[in-house]
Amino acid sequence: MTDEALIKDAREASSTFSAGLPSYLAQQVTTRYFATGWPISHWQQIDEITAELAYVGGKEDYRDFKIDGNSIDRPERSGSWSTGEFGTTLEDVMSFGTDAAFKRRGDDTVAGRPAVVFDYTVTQEHSHWTMVAPDERTYRPAYDGAIWIDKDTRRVLRIEQKASSFPRDFPVRRAEAILQYGFAKIDGKSYLLPASGENIGCMSGSGACTRNAIVFRNYRKFTTDSTITFGK
Repeated sequence: MTDEALIKDAREASSTFSAGLPSYLAQQVTTRYFATGWPISHWQQIDEITAELAYVGGKEDYRDFKIDGNSIDRPERSGSWSTGEFGTTLEDVMSFGTDAAFKRRGDDTVAGRPAVVFDYTVTQEHSHWTMVAPDERTYRPAYDGAIWIDKDTRRVLRIEQKASSFPRDFPVRRAEAILQYGFAKIDGKSYLLPASGENIGCMSGSGACTRNAIVFRNYRKFTTDSTITFGK
């Protein structure tokens, strides 16, 4: 199959990703780290945030936040925190509106699945990846990255993205993200769902960097009487 046909199939599969998912609950565990300078030689762990993710009607909702086991209302008030945005990220990178330029890199294996790897670039004009600075200013940078496409299902198994540049006066200097998918069972059926992720951001001037390492666990069917059951 040609590269163009592979991308076409992956785009079609990505456009229906959210529509094919059931309503479910999952636990998102985010371990936060801090470091100074780049490249990073050592990340210092800050804390761990757990949250209950409810995916209903194609939308993500988070609740029951805890930092190191202690309940909190809003994790963003305690520092950098990331939501999954797994459906939004996938659909945006693969959409025609983003107009990503793809170039085949080669073959690889992700989570035991044979995959084709494509590098890609997105211009600032077509970027929808929004950076929010501590002073609440926003910017959509040009970025590049790579995607891993399952050879059999044409599903995207992994997405990497890295911002290319920022304005000189923008507080954020570096932004990188990784999102990896895997198959999980919900109510006896197997679905391709987010398995893990990582977000790295570095600030201008101070050189301070934060890293959020995310893991998704305990997928289960959402019902109207679903209750929060961490650790089960």
